[in-house]
Amino acid sequence: MRNADIDFARFCFENRQYEKAKEIFLNNDMLYEAGFSSLLSGNQKGAKLIWKEVKDPCPATGWGLIILDILDEKSFVKGPGYFQTRAFFEVYLNLFIENKLYDWADSMIESYKFFTRSNCEVPKFIARVLSFWGYAPLVHEFAEIAKKICVFDPEIHFIEAETFLAEEKYNQAYDAIKETLKVAPNYFPAMKMKAMLENSGFVL
Repeated sequence: MRNADIDFARFCFENRQYEKAKEIFLNNDMLYEAGFSSLLSGNQKGAKLIWKEVKDPCPATGWGLIILDILDEKSFVKGPGYFQTRAFFEVYLNLFIENKLYDWADSMIESYKFFTRSNCEVPKFIARVLSFWGYAPLVHEFAEIAKKICVFDPEIHFIEAETFLAEEKYNQAYDAIKETLKVAPNYFPAMKMKAMLENSGFVL
C-alpha cells in the first residue's frame, strides 16, 4: 500500500495538487518531498517547519533550507555544494515560474552571484530556464554573463541562438550558431539549426 500511496503522491505533485501531495508524503515520512510540496503551494512557513524537523538533512533538504534563507533575505555563511546547485537550481527556478511564484523566482535570479560561487554555470542555468519561458531580454543578459565566465561553453551560445530564433532575429541566431559550432563542431542540434537557417532564406 505504501508504494501505491507514494505513486499517488507523485501524481498529485506532478498535477500541482501540492497540499494533497504534502499530506501523503508526510504520512510516509518523506519530509523533503513534503516540504517541497508545501513550498510550491506558496506556504513558505510550512516548508520551513517540515524541513527543520529533519535531524540529518540530505543534500536536497539542505538546498531547500538555503532557498528559504534566500527568500527570507538572510545573509549566508556557507553556500550550497557544486552538485547541489547543479541538481536543484534549475528545478526550483522553473517550478517557481510555473507556479507563478514570481517574487521567489526573482529572489533566486537576483542571488545569482551567491550561487555562482558554488557553481560557475548558474548564469547559464538561469538563461536556459528563462529561454524556456520566453523572457528573451533576460536570456541575453545572462548569456552575456555566462560567456564572460566561459565563452567556450557551446550550450550558452546555443541557448542564445534558440532565443534569437524565437525573436525572429535570424542573423543573430545564425551568428550564435556559428559560435556554437566553433566550440563544438559536431554538436548536432546546432548543426541542424544551422542547416535550417541556411535553407530558410531568412539569413542574409
